[in-house]
Amino acid sequence: MIEAATFNGDKIAALIQRGEILAAYDLARAALEAGETSPRITYLAVLCLARAGAVDFARAEYVRLGLDRIDDDPDAVALGARLLKDVALAAHGLRRTAFAKASTRRYRALFERFGGLYGAVNAATMTLVAGDRAEGRALAAAALEIAPPPGLVGEAAYYEAASRAEARFLTGEMDAARATMSQALKHAPGAFAAHASTLRQLEMLCREIGVDPAWLSAFRPPACAHFTGHILDATREGALNGEGEGDLREEAGRVVRELGIGFAYGGLAAGADIVFAEALLEAGAELHLVLPVSLDSFVAVSVAPFGADWIERFERCFARAASVRYASQDPYVGDEQVFAYASQIAMGCAVLRAQTLATEAIQVAVWDGHASAGPAGAAVDLAYWAKGGRRQVVIPVRRPPPRRAPPPNTGASSSRAMKAMLFADVKGFGSLRDDQIPAFFATVMGQMAGVLAELDAGPRHVETWGDGLFLVFDQPIDAALAALALQEAHRALDLRALGLPRGLGLRIGGHYGPVHLGANPLTRAPAVVGAHVVVAARIEPDVAPGSACVSEALAGALATFHGDRVRCGYVGRTQGRKGFPATPIFNLTRA
Repeated sequence: MIEAATFNGDKIAALIQRGEILAAYDLARAALEAGETSPRITYLAVLCLARAGAVDFARAEYVRLGLDRIDDDPDAVALGARLLKDVALAAHGLRRTAFAKASTRRYRALFERFGGLYGAVNAATMTLVAGDRAEGRALAAAALEIAPPPGLVGEAAYYEAASRAEARFLTGEMDAARATMSQALKHAPGAFAAHASTLRQLEMLCREIGVDPAWLSAFRPPACAHFTGHILDATREGALNGEGEGDLREEAGRVVRELGIGFAYGGLAAGADIVFAEALLEAGAELHLVLPVSLDSFVAVSVAPFGADWIERFERCFARAASVRYASQDPYVGDEQVFAYASQIAMGCAVLRAQTLATEAIQVAVWDGHASAGPAGAAVDLAYWAKGGRRQVVIPVRRPPPRRAPPPNTGASSSRAMKAMLFADVKGFGSLRDDQIPAFFATVMGQMAGVLAELDAGPRHVETWGDGLFLVFDQPIDAALAALALQEAHRALDLRALGLPRGLGLRIGGHYGPVHLGANPLTRAPAVVGAHVVVAARIEPDVAPGSACVSEALAGALATFHGDRVRCGYVGRTQGRKGFPATPIFNLTRA
């Protein structure tokens, strides 16, 4: 194994283990720029790029940093095989076959040099992906002859058993594969991320072979839920099947248990939200809150007016929440859209978490059966979720309509609209010589203009300065497809032939939220401004060159409705700058 270096190697590895990929890459890149040359640091830097979704850039760095010339270290060899595998699984046709074969050769070299089940089983899997099922089955059968190392416990024992389950599946021994997976889970029952990695691998193999993946359902982690419902006034009756709120609590507990909910996202208003949150906590599930406005304002508007008992229950649930997110840190000023936006973020979080864990996302709603009077509410949430085709469970309730506390009269008219935004720039632009600038604008920026002109749904607003771009789109998927098209076009450029440095890497950050639409008083040109524009701008500087990363709000919207077209994987948090808190970001790739 590659030995730990003195220059932050252990810290970088710890960050990777926690999923903070971008923070780890920042440390590794800083070490490299400071002259660090240890194999450990170079390996970790490339591993970060691979996990951030910048596979092409990772492959280039793998070669540039000399990892491709290391054949006496299993980590370096395995990373090279993994990069080829990533390319293969994202490709089609001849390209998929060619990279699968290249990955197979690398995994076989790993096994032949160092032994162990990992290289052998991956060689079998990639042989199958390359189109040779018979050889893949033979390699899997040979892998099963490898004796397990003694003394494995925890996740190490899990991965050993899970690899054997994969080999059993490849050899067609379905009953043995099921039994081995059951045994694997017993070694590390709470290692949900590890379970998800295995499940995704097995799902991919099911698609390759044409086997129904339903057999994997028994091994999935607990379900992820979005919960929503009505405010229930403590001074007026909210009835479930003709009974009182106590039965609503009993019904909420039953739903949590029967659906196997282990993680849930939603608000914490008086009534159904708090009742469901209490049921989740009592069942030992993780409670994740998404509040629409600042904490004090939310309590004043959505909790306090409905009885002191609700405030006490709110505080107990809030103290035990696993996480708290805010759609806005501003006070409530009467714009109900922010409540709908908070619900959309919560729904997206539930879907993203379900995808990360390779489990099911479910919506649970306490609903009186009536349409919402405004842009937010249980009916709106139900309709939004239904468009994604995922399961919904409705707990019916009868209630008189409660009244939210009246908003302050600000006298301001709303000009806000929901938009998806991209900020982009080219890492290394500031180091160009003056004689290289014309070629940069003619080719790099010119190509970006061509890409945007050819989009089916182009940006509704464009601003540019130097190498920077600010693009605004009506729909999240339009922004995502634009970001991917821009990255793919940039990677296709032969920068060296253009007289430009090969290290010029396009960075793209994206966000989705309500913005103000108006005009610039100085130029009289259309302007898009607001706090959410700043959120989008803060993401791009933390993006690894060669990749696109988006906020949790944009990633959630994409996952909810467009998981068949794009994928978003958590890679860490932005760096907190100038009073702005660190926020989760996700790499964007094609599905």
